[in-house]
Amino acid sequence: MNEKKKVLVICRSSVGQMYLGVVLNRIWYMPVLAKTVGEGVLLARENEFSLVLFDADLPDDVRIAAAAAMRADPSLAEVPRVALMTTRIHTIPESLLPEEWAAVVSKPITDIGLLYDVLRRLSEEPRRTPRVPVRMRDEIEEQAPQRYLTAVNISEGGIYLRTHAPLPENTMLHLSFTLPLDPDIIRVAGTVVRSARLGARLETEPGMGLRFIDISEDTRNRIRNFVQWSLIGDLEWESALDSM
Repeated sequence: MNEKKKVLVICRSSVGQMYLGVVLNRIWYMPVLAKTVGEGVLLARENEFSLVLFDADLPDDVRIAAAAAMRADPSLAEVPRVALMTTRIHTIPESLLPEEWAAVVSKPITDIGLLYDVLRRLSEEPRRTPRVPVRMRDEIEEQAPQRYLTAVNISEGGIYLRTHAPLPENTMLHLSFTLPLDPDIIRVAGTVVRSARLGARLETEPGMGLRFIDISEDTRNRIRNFVQWSLIGDLEWESALDSM
């Protein structure tokens, strides 16, 4: 499994830090927390960050000064900076362009897929959609390597099935399963894009990763909603981010 990429989170609120730290961990990033730009600069001199996530709900002059301080320090000058702001705009407002933000993400965070897409683009993360751990039984139409396998994680883009006899890459399979709290059967096709046999690395679960193909929009939305609920459904994001 790939090493988590480090994200410098600069947020003045302890509640906001906690919320963002939990969310980033769940979408497979490593948050490093700071309350001020000065603290962030000191951390950046000791760590290599893929991104900066900055709480930008500040008076204009304070936000502009913070952006300038990050641009001026060699340890952060080339690191993409994402502003987290209370706004419905998902693109960079024209007034913020001179400050050189790479992206603006609206808060409160109601769409984990949007946040993930911004982060993965800027950090050059190859996985296109966030995944969540599951334990659910999948029926394999081809009955190979066996009729029933257990899925251990899922995203709207694919699924990982546990097996000691993974099939070769590019093998096509047809699956059916039900998501937790969703009684309707989902039927999808997928191709094997990764096979992992039991080896010396115990952290690698034996099995095979499948990428969904020709998935309907309804099915994609059902899986996306399940992933969203699994990642942030237990977090009181409104109260947390209102305190940021």
